[in-house]
Amino acid sequence: MRAAIYARYSSENQSEKSIDDQIRVCKNYIEEHGMTISDEHIYIDEAVSGSIINRPGLQALDNALENKEFDAVVVDDLSRLSRSNHQMLTLVLKFDYHQVKIVSVSDGIVTGEEDSKLGIHIRGLINELYLDDLRKKTMRGLEGQKLRGFSTGETVYGYYTKPVGELKLNRRGQPKYEGMVHKINSDEADVVRRIYKEFIEGKSLAKIVKELNQDKIPTKKGYSGGWNRSTVSRILKNEKYTGLWIWRKGKNVRDPMTGKIKRIPRLEKEQMPIFRKELVMIDKETWKKAEKRWKELEGTWPVRKQSKDSSLKQRSYVYASPSHLFSGLMKCQCCSGAIVLISGKGSGYYGCYNTKRGTCSNKLLVPRKRIEKIIISDLRERILTTENVQYVYDKVEKLVKEGLNEVPELIKKKKSQQEKLSSEIRNYLNFIKMGNLSKAVSEVLNETERRSDDLKEEIKSLQFQKENSFQSPPKEWVNHRLENLHGTLAKNTIASALALKEILAPIQLEPIADKESDFYQIINGEKKFRPYYIAHTKIQTLALLDERYKGSNWLHWRRDWDSFSPVAITPPPKPATLTDVRSTYSSSTGSVRVGFESHVLFSLSLFSRYTIYEIVAEG
Repeated sequence: MRAAIYARYSSENQSEKSIDDQIRVCKNYIEEHGMTISDEHIYIDEAVSGSIINRPGLQALDNALENKEFDAVVVDDLSRLSRSNHQMLTLVLKFDYHQVKIVSVSDGIVTGEEDSKLGIHIRGLINELYLDDLRKKTMRGLEGQKLRGFSTGETVYGYYTKPVGELKLNRRGQPKYEGMVHKINSDEADVVRRIYKEFIEGKSLAKIVKELNQDKIPTKKGYSGGWNRSTVSRILKNEKYTGLWIWRKGKNVRDPMTGKIKRIPRLEKEQMPIFRKELVMIDKETWKKAEKRWKELEGTWPVRKQSKDSSLKQRSYVYASPSHLFSGLMKCQCCSGAIVLISGKGSGYYGCYNTKRGTCSNKLLVPRKRIEKIIISDLRERILTTENVQYVYDKVEKLVKEGLNEVPELIKKKKSQQEKLSSEIRNYLNFIKMGNLSKAVSEVLNETERRSDDLKEEIKSLQFQKENSFQSPPKEWVNHRLENLHGTLAKNTIASALALKEILAPIQLEPIADKESDFYQIINGEKKFRPYYIAHTKIQTLALLDERYKGSNWLHWRRDWDSFSPVAITPPPKPATLTDVRSTYSSSTGSVRVGFESHVLFSLSLFSRYTIYEIVAEG
């Protein structure tokens, strides 16, 4: 009988000697049973897990099987072929189909013989349980190392590992320290902080990558290959830099046919968060700013191929990574298309993008520097003034207080209802103590308890609203905040452009032609009025109170409102300014929820032929 030998060892505390031992045992069996074997039919797989079916040695054995080059395959034990019960049974059926026996020397199993099927099932189950047990023991050991503050193999840019503890010999006779601990690499930490700082300031990933490579800053692997977008992205999304190291956040699953490993997330209850104060590199405020910027970038086009949510509103990438003050911020009122920078003399001209495509008739162009100068100047001098913004805040405070006037009465009403329900619950419990428990009584009791708990939450929410109503900030504070904003805008940097997007709604440019104005030319004795734009936008004044600004801990307001309906307010008599405060009072499960939004609406007339001449204020 012609025989073949298959031998395998994995990386699980085994060595190359294991292959020689297996072959020796198999050859002894072949000789004792009068079989023949040639060296070309000895198939081996070294350092390959038995859970993988796509192994080079096993594939070669399979090819020879198809050609019927042997009559039996001899293995030391069935786990050499596979530790997966499913894979083992599949192999047995395939070998049986080709009338080739599988001989397991240590297990005493020969397929085709009586009781072999039962033995194969039992051994397959034992081998599979062994794998499961090995995984559990490995995870238990790694978890113990993690809880003791040791590294479990993570390689993270910005950190290095240092051996600690006593040096001992492991089970394989190799020297090994008690564990490895992470330490901050000061040079790499500076690079991490630089990446976060530049990203928050508005630099694109491509520009960050380019500058890192220009500065010849080494990656974790040295200079080879350099930096790329995925490397920088991983750094910007890695919570470990905030000190939060989550153990068991994901797990590897292996495709049983190809052997490829895929990383999938674990359930939150399976994860084990560990805070490492000594490894903090990025503070929470910086992390939140980076998260916010990621959300902005994820909303830009093009739509990712894997995204199936067609309702996701995509924006131009330039909106999230502006190269100029108004990049991505202006829209054509004629077609709702983007007003983009069109090449031309000097710093370029803004014009409607759809005009180039032939889908819009708006051909009016305005120089970039001029439009930036005029709008920023008007914002600073006539619209974003301390008096205007203070007026809006005072109106918001007044409206919120008016909306909260009914809260004390509501609290009183809710407390009365809750006390009544508590009395009903006590009566039900007394009724049950008398031995009158039934399914119907139990259901009524549960429903009453649920209603009582809901009322308690509503009362708590109302009390919070009453105690934490919005308070208008002092004039000095508003003035200081506006000075900081004006200083940022004056620098004309990426940070300036991002600040504008925080406070300005999209600017709608309405082209006006052939309309009487103060700007005209006398041609052949006739007035020729010049075309111009009227810019419509609004200023989100509450953005000035955003939590990322410091020094606002005495301000209180609720941020979980649902929708807004306009409330008319008479504006102060200021040119080019119309003030509008929006507020909402909605009922949710019987409680009052108060929210508000405030902004300053304004329109500017921008005259242009080859330049913008003047702003005409609309009273």
